[in-house]
Amino acid sequence: MPTGEGVNQKAREYQHPFIIRITHWVNFIALGIMVLSGLRIYNASPIWETLKIPPAMTLGGWLAGARQWHFFAMWLFAANGLLWVVYNLLSRHGRRTTIFSKADLPGILPMIQYYLRIRKNHPPVRKYNALQKGAYTTVPLLAAGAVLTGLAIYWPVQCSPVTAFFGGYDTARVWHFLFMASLVLFLAGHLLMVVIAGWSNFVSMITGWKKTPPPAD
Repeated sequence: MPTGEGVNQKAREYQHPFIIRITHWVNFIALGIMVLSGLRIYNASPIWETLKIPPAMTLGGWLAGARQWHFFAMWLFAANGLLWVVYNLLSRHGRRTTIFSKADLPGILPMIQYYLRIRKNHPPVRKYNALQKGAYTTVPLLAAGAVLTGLAIYWPVQCSPVTAFFGGYDTARVWHFLFMASLVLFLAGHLLMVVIAGWSNFVSMITGWKKTPPPAD
């Protein structure tokens, strides 16, 4: 017979492979550098005269310094993101748990109803629900848009077809800001969901393991 302590003890489940964890944190660092240095670059643009970001919320100290930080983080962000996408496309883990597929379509409405409190019981899911998988599949597209518009701004002559595709240099800057703003909104929502989900979810992205409650009797 198990003791009371053994009955209440939580089991551990392996949730996140090492490559998912390392790309997750590298992505967090790279995106943070890009956002803070980008806000300094944003302040220097003549098309944003009506709203300026406080210098304490920016990185780089001045325009040239901010550009150096920004372009360094851009390449880190692009390479790290490419590694994440390739791994998820090629691995069984990514195809089964992260990438949105046709099989996830029936799960969209129940999850929306649950989040709107129309449905009381949480729909049955595996690791990620349909809305989460949709978000994780869409975010790489937003990131690709941010990188492409960044290249259009960084090398407007060498990447002139890309710059032209986004409507020219100034318009590409606006698109770049919108793509980055979308990534920041996703990050904010992601952090909120982590807080709601609990401490064990945060720890699992460091160790790979998550404590799970024992099954109900």
